[in-house]
Amino acid sequence: MAVSIFAALRWSVNPHASALPWLVVGTLLAVLSGLTAVLPERAWVRPVILALAIVGLGVLLAACRTAEGLVSISLALITAAQLAAFAFPAPQAVPLVGLALATITAGMAATSAEFHPMTWVAVMVMTAASTSLLGYVTHRLRHHATTDDLTGALARRTLLERLATLLVESRRTGAALAVVSADVDDFKLINDAQGHLAGDEVLGSLVSTWRSTRDGAAPVIGRVGGDEFIVVLPGYDEARAADWVARAQSASTAPWSAGIAVADRSDSLSDLLHRADVSLYEAKRSRARDPEPEGRPATPHAPPV
Repeated sequence: MAVSIFAALRWSVNPHASALPWLVVGTLLAVLSGLTAVLPERAWVRPVILALAIVGLGVLLAACRTAEGLVSISLALITAAQLAAFAFPAPQAVPLVGLALATITAGMAATSAEFHPMTWVAVMVMTAASTSLLGYVTHRLRHHATTDDLTGALARRTLLERLATLLVESRRTGAALAVVSADVDDFKLINDAQGHLAGDEVLGSLVSTWRSTRDGAAPVIGRVGGDEFIVVLPGYDEARAADWVARAQSASTAPWSAGIAVADRSDSLSDLLHRADVSLYEAKRSRARDPEPEGRPATPHAPPV
């Protein structure tokens, strides 16, 4: 947008109009573009930058003196609204699209350029329709790319990204972070004896049970294999994580084993997951050596010291 604005100064359709608003807004957009590359990644940074860009374009819209300039800046505002619908989740995108619509309305009301009222109607309809469609399609594609369709748990890649973020946050704040590696006991036997649909129901039921078992922050659940899951428990130390596992096992309709690893400041992502897996394997070996009485869940294992 900044490049387009500076180019418009060279090939202006109205050489008698003041170049100052175009220079100011073009410089603002160039600075905002640079800030997206240097500011730290925070949930509010990019939405705020885009909101400032929309306001700047609104000022330029009000300063337009020709219908050509009015339409050009309106298209830039439509593009900004589409970017919001594509790049941000709905709680951030909807206010930004609303800001773009309000800016278009205010800018066209303030401009001295002559235009037909249907121009405003067309721009508003195009903005609302294109952003709604783009936001819906993007949301559906993102959901299918990041979520396991069978269980509703996060896909492996998305889970690892979330866990990496939580691990960095845990190091920064010192908050506890526990990871539970879990899989269903004798899952192949369930599929062989009752069919794959029954196995699918078991997996879906387990994820629902894990979601409803909480006494603090919601667990982050990801499916990393056929019947293999990772459950991330932000704010849980070893004792709270073991209690969570015990309560979740008691509430589950199918038996499952679990291994627990609690993050240390020196842990990498692979270190943490490896310790959780080692703990799970130890839990399954213990179960094989000393089977629990029928109906009693296997005791979760904490990571070896």
